[in-house]
Amino acid sequence: MLAAMKTVFVDVDVQHDFCDPGGALFVRGADALGDAFRALTARAVERAAPIVGSVDSHAFDAWEFAGAPEPGPRGERPGFPPHCVKGTSGWLKVPGTMTSRARFIPNTPLAADALSRLVRAHGPTQLLLEKEVYSLFANPNAGALLELVLADEAPRFVVYGVATDYCVRAACEGLLDWVAARGRGEVWLVGDAVAAVVEADGVAAIEGCRARGARVVRVADALEAA
Repeated sequence: MLAAMKTVFVDVDVQHDFCDPGGALFVRGADALGDAFRALTARAVERAAPIVGSVDSHAFDAWEFAGAPEPGPRGERPGFPPHCVKGTSGWLKVPGTMTSRARFIPNTPLAADALSRLVRAHGPTQLLLEKEVYSLFANPNAGALLELVLADEAPRFVVYGVATDYCVRAACEGLLDWVAARGRGEVWLVGDAVAAVVEADGVAAIEGCRARGARVVRVADALEAA
């Protein structure tokens, strides 16, 4: 058992549309990571370590999609194919990566008491932040949720998922900022449990996170962390 820190597993967008070869935005190589994703989930449950994940959650007319009727809040029109539309098969998590006590956190601001109830009532083991853009911190409840999960303990965030050069990097950078603002804790990036849209960009994302203070580890290290 490692050190006196509270390990929080951070499962980033492990969903069919990204991880299945038939998915709308398949990330090459993600289909080979299923066993690693399942092992990390199982170890978190075994050791009662919280999982704070993110899930891309879109409506059918999301501004990210090609042909969207409206642009994004800054005029963006990225033109992605429709993906992770809430309730569709592509939106669902990869088998074995969702616990039996998972709770979804909506992508709308919640009052403190309402969020506290979602995080604490009946002991959820996995909290999945719905989001529309890359960073899990785009969900307005993310920061407060982490405060509730940690209850003043120093965190070790163990980050994995897809895609390295987009949502994983954004999660890692946001967590590094979160840790720096509190002056304690650490961020581990599981280098053999991530896949990138563009391989070179994925390597650059990992090195960028390392340069900012993340520790790049392997699945075996992450399994030992809990």
